[in-house]
Amino acid sequence: MRPMRFLVVSISFSAFFGSFLVSPWLIRGRSQNAALAGDVTPILRLEKSKYLLGEAIRFWVGVEPKNSSDIPREAWKPCSLEIIKPDGSTETQSVGWPTDGWPGRGWYGGWGFDDNQAGPYVLVLECAGEKTKPLELIVERNDLSDQIRAEFHFERSGVIRMGTPVPVILTVQNNSPNAIQFPQRGAMSEGISLRVIREEPAFRSDFFYPWEKLTSSSTLPNTYTWDVASNIPSVVLKPGEHFEQHFVLEEAYSFDQPGNYEVTFSTVLSVLVGEAHGPFSELCPIRMPVEAKEKFTVTAAE
Repeated sequence: MRPMRFLVVSISFSAFFGSFLVSPWLIRGRSQNAALAGDVTPILRLEKSKYLLGEAIRFWVGVEPKNSSDIPREAWKPCSLEIIKPDGSTETQSVGWPTDGWPGRGWYGGWGFDDNQAGPYVLVLECAGEKTKPLELIVERNDLSDQIRAEFHFERSGVIRMGTPVPVILTVQNNSPNAIQFPQRGAMSEGISLRVIREEPAFRSDFFYPWEKLTSSSTLPNTYTWDVASNIPSVVLKPGEHFEQHFVLEEAYSFDQPGNYEVTFSTVLSVLVGEAHGPFSELCPIRMPVEAKEKFTVTAAE
């Protein structure tokens, strides 16, 4: 699954935790064998078997042609993901194909959903009439949700003049009895997304904080694990320790006219708790969503 000939990034801003879901579509090259063209095998793979209630659940979906044949364009129709929740209710999501590269040779990418219930979830992916076997994931309640706290904080809000700097601080507090670690922002393509909404005249823009202002890394594994953590620029916090990182809104966006605005900063931290074979290894990495919104009334500069 790892070798690839093309890398295509498809970005889908969604309502997951009020944030966005970034799905890196991996388009894999295959020999072009016209025999049995159109046969599709859907792919559904978990990142781990257990998830923490409240985390940004992620797993992998995609398709591959059977017998190394290309998939004809008429079969490039959205897949259907059925989610059976712990209370027995069912949700069906449409999973679109990537629009870049050549998805007819097979693709896979990240997907997720809101986990507002603890318990077992059952997933089935259907593509072109073919279904995966039911796959179960478990969402658990755990004290870690309260012990590890992360948030963005806007240092200014309310009425400001155009050109006024707006500092934003990301803080992480480890109140658990275990050491934790997570990639620095920008490493492993874990960026920071922004959303700016203006009331009148109506305007909305979704974009990333400039990557050149964040940390970069040459290692890009699909998942942050203890095996790769030593090769990724990371933040390590011992029990009781605190982390801060400072940003400035103007490095990403400047108010270009007066009006009422809402600005959102959000990211997802992939957190490892304790040791590789410790009591939380099955839950890790825990993908913690972090988001803050603030409203501004922007007036003309003097």
